[in-house]
Amino acid sequence: MPLNVNQVLDRYLIALEDVPVYNFPNGTRIGTINKGNATARVYSYVQKPGQVWFMFDYTIPGTTPGAYYVLDKDGRFRISQAPGNAEINPSSLPSVDVFPKGGDKIKTFALYGIIGVLALLLLKK
Repeated sequence: MPLNVNQVLDRYLIALEDVPVYNFPNGTRIGTINKGNATARVYSYVQKPGQVWFMFDYTIPGTTPGAYYVLDKDGRFRISQAPGNAEINPSSLPSVDVFPKGGDKIKTFALYGIIGVLALLLLKK
């Protein structure tokens, strides 16, 4: 039986299998939470007909808030034993492979784009 959302909010989950991660419910797959790893704190959920998607925050300070989503399925997670401040300290959570490899390429292209725009602005003067 899937988890009860009222028991999951503000808790940490432990993946009992490799769990796909999405940018939106039924959206694009952006990574995986590996079996045995802990999630971030569940801060909300989205209900769709026959589905419950747990929502996790991945906002980077100084950027637009962001979230990632996982579909709840029977046997996919276990709830951390402690509510709120879980048995797993968030600062020592195992790394979660949420973002696809190759993210460095995006940063590199963005940097070159910014440099190009600045060069054009300087050359215009």
